[in-house]
This record gives sequence, C-alpha cells and structure tokens, in this order.
Amino acid sequence: MSGGDDSLLSPTCISAKKDQNSLMVLDTAQDDDDEDLPAPTKWQEMLQNRLDMDVSSGVAWHPSTVEEPTAKKSIAESRLAEVRMEVASWFLTSDNKYVKVDDPETRLGEGDITKLVPQMMTAHYTDTAFEAIVEKKAGAVVEACLFAAPSDPRLTFGIWSGKAYPAPGNPSRRLYRNHLWDINSWALPAYRKQWEKPEYGASMPFLEFAIPEASERTMLLDWIAWSLQNEALKPHWAVLLFSQEKGTGKSTIGVVLEALFGASNTAKIDGVSKLVASHNDRVLDKKLIVAEEVHISSHSDTGNALKDLITSDRTTVNPKYLPMKTIPLKACYLFTTNHKPLWLEGGERRYFIIKMQHDGHAQGPNSEVFSDLVGDVMEQIKDEDLLAALYGALMARQISSNFDPKNMRFSQNATPIMRELQAQSGNEADETLEALLAEYSVSIIPSSDFKALAKYLNVRNDNSLRNSLVRLGWESMRLYLGAKQQRVWAKKGLLVESGRIFSSELSESLAGAVENGYEWHPFAHFIAVTWKALMKNKLARNSGKESDGQSDGELDADDSGPFLDSSTHRSYRTWYNDNLLTERHGEALEYVKK
Repeated sequence: MSGGDDSLLSPTCISAKKDQNSLMVLDTAQDDDDEDLPAPTKWQEMLQNRLDMDVSSGVAWHPSTVEEPTAKKSIAESRLAEVRMEVASWFLTSDNKYVKVDDPETRLGEGDITKLVPQMMTAHYTDTAFEAIVEKKAGAVVEACLFAAPSDPRLTFGIWSGKAYPAPGNPSRRLYRNHLWDINSWALPAYRKQWEKPEYGASMPFLEFAIPEASERTMLLDWIAWSLQNEALKPHWAVLLFSQEKGTGKSTIGVVLEALFGASNTAKIDGVSKLVASHNDRVLDKKLIVAEEVHISSHSDTGNALKDLITSDRTTVNPKYLPMKTIPLKACYLFTTNHKPLWLEGGERRYFIIKMQHDGHAQGPNSEVFSDLVGDVMEQIKDEDLLAALYGALMARQISSNFDPKNMRFSQNATPIMRELQAQSGNEADETLEALLAEYSVSIIPSSDFKALAKYLNVRNDNSLRNSLVRLGWESMRLYLGAKQQRVWAKKGLLVESGRIFSSELSESLAGAVENGYEWHPFAHFIAVTWKALMKNKLARNSGKESDGQSDGELDADDSGPFLDSSTHRSYRTWYNDNLLTERHGEALEYVKK
C-alpha cells in the first residue's frame, strides 16, 4: 500500500501562534458593538474547538500547525483535513502496534486498523455534514494516517511515549510532549456537562448518621471537596475508613466518590497488592483509587511503598511490553478496612483514620433506618441532575482553616483512633520533624545544615536526625548544587535530572502549570523556596544564624521555571504568554467574522 497524498489532506485549522498584527486587529475590533456580531457558523465553532484541543494537548506550538484562518464556510479540502485530524487522534503507535487512545490495553495490527477504522468513522460521522466525504474517502484517510509522513503531528497516528496518566481538567486525550504523545487517562464525567443548583441532598443525612462526630465529617468533606476543586493536584495524605462491624457505610462512601470523580477515572481494588505490584501503571493512571479490605503486615515493604505513592508527585512504573517509565501521580486514595490498623505507626501523618461506629450497622438496632439512608444515596448518584447538584455543593464548599492538603496536622485533627495508635507506639521526634518539613514542602536537605536542624529539634546528635529521616523514608545522595557536588538528604522517589527537580507543589500557584506539565524546577530555585525558606523563618531565627540572602534573588531569576521537562528550554512564562496571546486572538476572531 502506498503512502497518502499530503497535499490533498493538508490542514487548514486556525493556528495557536499569531503575530502582533492579531492584537492590532483586536484593539480595533473591540470598538464595535458586541450586539452587532454575527453568530459563528458550525464550521467556525468546529475550528475553534480544534484550536482549543490543540492548545490543551500542547501540539499547537509545533511550527507545522501554523495556518491562516479558514473562510466562514468550509470547503472540501478543509473538511477532509478535519476528518483526518480527528481520525488520527484515535490511535497511537508503539512497537509496530496501534494503541487505542481511550483504551491503551487494546493493541492492533495494521490489518486490524484498515478494517476497524472505516467502521469507526462511519459510526462517528453518520448524520453529520461529513458523512458524504467519509463514505468516499474513508480508505484514503486511513491510508494517510497509517503511511504518510507529514510534518504536522496531527495528521498521522503519532508515536506513543508509553506514558498514560491523568491530567484532570485537560480535555485532550493525547498530550504532545517532546515530539511524542502521552495518553491522558482522565475523561470528563458526563454529569458535569450540566449545571444544577448546589445541594448535598441525601448524602448529608447519610454522612451525619455514618460519621456522627462533626469534626471527622468536616475533615472528610473538606478532603473530598479540595480534591474535586483542585483535581489536577493531589492531597498528600489518604483517608482510611475503619469499622469492625459490617454495613457501616464505608463502601457507600467509596461508591459516591466513584460517581463524583467518574467511573472511568477510578480504580476499585481489593487490598493494596495491585497498587504495589510490578505492573501497576493501569492502577496509578487513575485520579481516584479506592482500596477495600486493606490489611498490611506491620512495618512491611508494602506499607512503605504505599507511603511513597501517597506523598510523591511522580513514580516509576513498569508497563507490560514497554521499558520502565516515569509518570506523574495525581491520585487521591480512599482505603477501607474491617481490621484495626495496627500496621500503621503511631502519629502516622499519611492516613486520616475515621472509625465508623454506629447502631445502624448490619446487626444493629437501627439497621433498617440506615439502610434507607444508603438507598437514598444510591438513588441520588444514579440521577445525573442530583449528582451534578452534589458536585456543585462540593465545588462551592468553603474549605475549613484546619484543612491542609499537604500536611494533615496530626496535633489538631487526629481522631480518637489515631491518638490511640500513637499512644501504643509513640515517635514524637519523628512526628515533629515530618510536620516541620511538610510545612515548607522540603524534599532536599543539604547535609551542611544538619547541625542547625538538629539544634532546632533538640535531638541528641546528627546521627539521631539521620535515623529519623531514614524512618520517614529519606535517603542520602550526592547532587550538583551550583558548581559543586554536595551531599544531601532527599525523599525517596524524588525525581532529579539535569540540574532540575520535579515538584508539583511549587507549580500549584501558577495558573495552568500543573495541568500542562510545567513541574520541573531548577535546583537553586527549588531549594530557595523550600529549604532556605525554612532556614530563614525557623532555624536561623532559633540559632542566630543569618540568612545567606540568596532566596529572594532565586525567586526573581529569569530561569526559575518551571519547565516542561528536565532538558527543555521552554518555560512556564513563555507558555503562559503564548497562551494568553492565543486566547486574545480567539476573542479577536469573534469580532472579524464576516
């Protein structure tokens, strides 16, 4: 089979890159009366949607996507190009196989593609303006997607990087990174396409019965609300629901969360073995992970592995048939158990434990009352209008001041079962150290500053501090900081490459940074805003040691990032300015339509 004709199928979509003339058009057009603007045609709406998707995926900044805006009405060539771009977005290639973007487990051969894709095209375009073109040109489109080698990445089945992870809020199922395509495993739940008046509905009476202690219920609702309001981020501690009786509502809470985050964005598993297994990529590419019947041996490797997954922003996975990959972690974790979690260390700050104990359990005197409440909740989440109203209530919820997604604040928020576990083990020094480091998002500590930290914590010696760090999951390593190599202590699993460090936390305050992958920070900047900030505000004040004065300078440095990866020169600042220009150009187009 020969290659496709690129001259016939060249795209004519609006570019995400425009020069200053676009802004001049905008300034002139904004003087016009908005009411006189004509409504966009369906073709213009489609082009705008394509542009939005290109910007979301990151491919809009590829030089080959630069085209002049099309006419008000489509022509045959531009329609054919639109079809080809749509079809090309359905599959990616990996090791001579074709991977279905919305189902990466599906891998097909070339012969399968030539049979399947025309059928998919017919189903997708029936009863649309493209139906006639698809009927005539389906074979040519598939052939072009398979064999042509256009410079525009949108016109062919792209090459898969092997990475699949959730990018909540990003509508593109493919993410263009370093000339390869990552798969965005997150999909917008259908109920969110409509708006309803915010209302907790049946969920609130259920929670008031299931978790009678108001402070515990508030913490759970804040955790859920924050995770939905900041879906592109992750909390650094999990929720663990515990009850020795059956039928207390633990699983019901999991079902409600699955409905809110979306079934396709949720991994429901028994136990945690699949979470820490060798091939765990198809679990970790979800936004919500619900693990039921959790029971772990005390101080096992599984417990330590779970801690890393809960607190880390990135991890290495071993996908089947592919080399090991490093992917971002976006999941929030809900665990349930019928066993008292004695495997947790006292003062554990990675799990907020709620003991669900009430007389509505399966054998309790109020089991029928509670069963009715559960039934009402099940009806609520089956109704998309009621589910949308619950989502709206959580999105509008004002998070309480005691809630911190990065630090559970054990001393303020610990439940009775958590304090009971603490009394049984007691690691007060470790707890104080962990809380201090979490407060400033510290992941790297220069060994040269050990004495100041030991003095602040009032520990016996540097060795005691090292032992505490080991127990908390840290390790010693050497890194180049500035022009020389230094010994440091760092969190296990910390991703460090080419003088940069991966950190979602430092990108959170930058609009769109996390969602679009700008999470790599230069060492100097990272240390300036974490460890040096802690030194300046805590240790230096305590020890009389003066700050070195570098922190403020680092924050204003031109190369402070963040960047897309460990080697690219494209910074968040450049992306933001380009994206702003694109948005303004989109507004300008609305004023100049004819």
